[in-house]
Amino acid sequence: MKHVRFTIMIIMFTLLLPLCSGYQADAASKRDYLKIGLKFGSNCVSTGILKSDQGFLLGTIDGRRFEEGMPLPAYNEIVITNENGNIVVKDKDGILLSADMGSSGCIMPADYDDDGVIYYDGTPYRGGVQFLGKSNGTMTVINVIRLEHYVYGILNSELGYTNPKEALKAQAVVARSYAEQNLGKHSADGFDLCTSTHCQVYKGYSGEFDATNKATDETEGEFLLYDGEPVSAFYYKNSGGYTQNSEDVWSGKLPYLRAVKDEYSPSYPWSTSLSFEIIKTKLESAGFSPGTIQSVSINAYNNTGAVSELKIVGSGSTVYLKKENIRNVLGATIIKSNMFTLGKGSSSGVGNGTWNISNGLRVTESDADAKLYVISDSGKASKIDAEGVFGSNGQVTILLGTRSSEPIQTVTNGTVEFNGYGYGHGVGMPQDSAVEMAKQGFDYKEILEYFFTDIEVE
Repeated sequence: MKHVRFTIMIIMFTLLLPLCSGYQADAASKRDYLKIGLKFGSNCVSTGILKSDQGFLLGTIDGRRFEEGMPLPAYNEIVITNENGNIVVKDKDGILLSADMGSSGCIMPADYDDDGVIYYDGTPYRGGVQFLGKSNGTMTVINVIRLEHYVYGILNSELGYTNPKEALKAQAVVARSYAEQNLGKHSADGFDLCTSTHCQVYKGYSGEFDATNKATDETEGEFLLYDGEPVSAFYYKNSGGYTQNSEDVWSGKLPYLRAVKDEYSPSYPWSTSLSFEIIKTKLESAGFSPGTIQSVSINAYNNTGAVSELKIVGSGSTVYLKKENIRNVLGATIIKSNMFTLGKGSSSGVGNGTWNISNGLRVTESDADAKLYVISDSGKASKIDAEGVFGSNGQVTILLGTRSSEPIQTVTNGTVEFNGYGYGHGVGMPQDSAVEMAKQGFDYKEILEYFFTDIEVE
């Protein structure tokens, strides 16, 4: 009898072991749901039409779990309206099916548990749809969907299905981790995440492809973990040769978002010009009052070569734009990254030789000791370590560190030419580099471990 009790205890202990190791929160379950806002704010609707070939199932969403309620197998189309604050369900002929779904009501296709699809506004979605009534008679529309199916719906939008498999798998893990860490980002509107670049671009069932679904399936339930918890796994298009520390772009310092030299970054040069008048308009839209713009200066670079402060002198005030606020104010699709110089600031190549830098310095590289020499116009030379200079993909930028007493570069002629490399905020995984690494034979875990510091993929 003692042996029997001992055996039972061993079995129970063995069964409990998975609960004590790694990330085992509810989010790892295939049956957990999250809420994606389809229509909200000024885009709320007064009427919603749902269609399903297999009929419907009315139920409730409690936390992250769906609870089944009344089946409606005979109906293929239903109409939902907000009547005096009640979410009312009728058939297409106006026959009442539910007088009030309530704030937790959720409508699933009858075959939701077999990957059934529901159509809202003609667009197919996995999972179900929830409607939240507003006081003005409109409704917020939410797709209630399982986490893995959500990744199905965003993967091609964020990284096209024709890209290498290992890059897609890396993207699936970061997308899943980002979603899990950012649950409730739109809690004020009653859901977790939106469908735009503010969160992740989600296209629903119509955005799925075999290659991206397979990459999701092959990494099912895997997250980027730091100290056993999913991380906010940021990503973007191109690093310009160096990724960024989180605190150098935003404010918080996160140990897994450390800057790394990106040796796999494909060249992504860009150039744009902004007149002083356009800059003034953009500053005013952001709440500043610069008056007439008189000069624009780079005041500081950070240790990776990204601009950390832009100084704009106007007749009314002097404005300092710092870190990612430079792109936020001037336009993140215009100033594609903070890896830029003003005027003719980029070089024609990296390697042995001498290149002109916009502020009158020249940089030469010595093969003998891998040192770089910075030579001023006066001919005075000083030697610095190679790590003290940012150089990648045809760009050489001198790192001057913290703000100097005089601006590093200044433009006063009425038009600012920005010359840069890379595209995005620079924190986390650059997608172009993930693709390049996959092409060179790296697997998805090696890609993730290259760009995220001290993380585990579990």
